[in-house]
Amino acid sequence: MSQPVAVPEQGSADPPLKPASQTRRVIVLLVPCGVAMVMGLDAALVLLGLPAPLSGERFSSAHGIIMTIGFLEALVSLESAVSLRRLWAYCAPAALAVGALLVLTPLPLQAGQLLMLVGCALLIVNYSVLWTRKHEPMVAVQVGGTLAALGAVLLWTGGVSIPDLFAWLVTFLMLTIAAERVVISRFSPSVLTPAGARRYQRGIVVISALIVFACPLTTIWSGRVLPVFGLALIALTVVAAWGDGARSDLRVRARATVAGSDAASDADTASGSAITPSQRFTGVMVFISYMWLIVTGLLLVHPTLSGLHYDALLHAVFLGFVMTMVVAHVPTYLPFLLEIRFRFNPGFWGVAVLLNVGLVVRIVADLAGSETGRTLGGLANIAALLSLVAVAVWAAVVKGPEDPQAPAGDTRAISDTSPTKDSRA
Repeated sequence: MSQPVAVPEQGSADPPLKPASQTRRVIVLLVPCGVAMVMGLDAALVLLGLPAPLSGERFSSAHGIIMTIGFLEALVSLESAVSLRRLWAYCAPAALAVGALLVLTPLPLQAGQLLMLVGCALLIVNYSVLWTRKHEPMVAVQVGGTLAALGAVLLWTGGVSIPDLFAWLVTFLMLTIAAERVVISRFSPSVLTPAGARRYQRGIVVISALIVFACPLTTIWSGRVLPVFGLALIALTVVAAWGDGARSDLRVRARATVAGSDAASDADTASGSAITPSQRFTGVMVFISYMWLIVTGLLLVHPTLSGLHYDALLHAVFLGFVMTMVVAHVPTYLPFLLEIRFRFNPGFWGVAVLLNVGLVVRIVADLAGSETGRTLGGLANIAALLSLVAVAVWAAVVKGPEDPQAPAGDTRAISDTSPTKDSRA
């Protein structure tokens, strides 16, 4: 099993960071990312009308930006920095996370906004360097997503309300995740012929480009364009799910389960790679995540960027799609970033159930106009995200039977061919 190995750029005078120094920098930058997440959850309590440790107008008004740019984009940029293994590459996650935290301080709002703008621009620089190394089409897709994030922060700085930035933020998250899944799927037993794989990748690129070009129109004519944007999300979801390697893993496991445990072992052997507990978990969560994105597209058929319908729309995509996908990849993402041994445990299933059941309750309550149900669902979502931290720590430090997939997690796709990874075995 290959591990991330730095590949120096030809003619570069900047040597790769040593593994120990890189791990320290990752840990240091995970702290502000984690704080941004906690502040986002604090803001969620404020929005639910519940007592919160901290409160204020910025906590409620900037909740979406804090979670999307300050937490999620900072994590994405940290991943790109680990891939580049250059000290300057860490400026992107630092600017994004610290900028988000400055937004919540008494300092002028523009201070945090400016730093977040710088972070978005630096992430594009990171991707540009990765593009020059491999000319990977999925890097281009991620650049498109980051341009949408940059546009969202720029418009917010100019006074545009955060609900009007909904499509921009969704575009960043959708394109980033779709590109990662395309490359990770290359390490699963193929569900497509070579020609089908080319069509799959081409479809992702074309639909992604159309979504990026639609972003400005959603701000100008939201009522007319958002339903079309929702249909584009559904189209991208269908294409992404069609070629996702997780489908192969689940199909092999489903056939084996019907035949019995002995057949399961034979099926795993025949597939060329044993399906481990964490791979099974990731596969299930990936397709649940896709289902939430389809729900988002359907809710956009009659878009309302205010009230409880907007609350349902917002959380279907940001919790249902994005956070379910985050939970799905924690068992592989953290071991790669921190270069640690990671043991999958059943607590991840508990987090996933709590997150998704709570979200179902919340969205049904939103559509039914029930504030009580919305509050209960929201509390379950907050508890799930806090539990994720505890379960991840448990998996990293508690000794027990190891997931046989890799000494430090299944980093095959992440370390070898991900669009944000430039590594060699």
